[in-house]
Amino acid sequence: MIDDRDKLIAEAVEKGLQGDMDTINGIEDRVIRSKAKAALHKAKKVAKESGTGIEDSKEETASPVDENQSPNQIVFAYLEKKIPGSVIVQEGDLEECIYVNPSSWEAVSKLLRNDEILQFDSLQCITGIDIGEGILESRYNFHSMSLRHTIEIRIPVSIDNPKIYSIEQIWRIGDWFEREVYDMVGIIFEGHRNLKRMLLPDDWEGFPLRKDYETQQTYHGIAIPKVKEEWE
Repeated sequence: MIDDRDKLIAEAVEKGLQGDMDTINGIEDRVIRSKAKAALHKAKKVAKESGTGIEDSKEETASPVDENQSPNQIVFAYLEKKIPGSVIVQEGDLEECIYVNPSSWEAVSKLLRNDEILQFDSLQCITGIDIGEGILESRYNFHSMSLRHTIEIRIPVSIDNPKIYSIEQIWRIGDWFEREVYDMVGIIFEGHRNLKRMLLPDDWEGFPLRKDYETQQTYHGIAIPKVKEEWE
């Protein structure tokens, strides 16, 4: 059993050194997962001190920081380099956010979390918005506690097919964030392990923060008041 555990840790560390953190993050046993992360950290430190391994590649480890650019501009260029076609170019938007192609969100989200240069280890918020003309947006605010930079990601989807890859298994706090956005705006986060309403009853009709939302007349035979004063 110990040999199997050590083999699993060794394989996970090897992949982690190559930039693939999925194997480590996918280890179900928390003790083994923690040991694998500790071993990876030690291996990276040894590689850095000895001048071998991933630290040898100047191109891969060089910081993308340019003092003349905003964090959004820096990350936008980095994502376009690493995952071509993943970001959506909209003039002027880089002052506030980065638009990501929904079909690329799985790859982009893992890069944001695991890449040594980005290290967005903190998901602070997910917001859902109906911006009109049949478009919904899911907006994400990320922060790197180690590198101290922040970005906002926005993902537009059609109201007729509002599906976005779930990140609740990458940032666990995303669980409730995604459920709230689903509940209020109706964006479906594919792969979420428990995507159901959290503020309204499971059988509630419609999504209250959509522009076309109309409150249902009754709920299980009980009339729903339209005037707020009647609720108080």
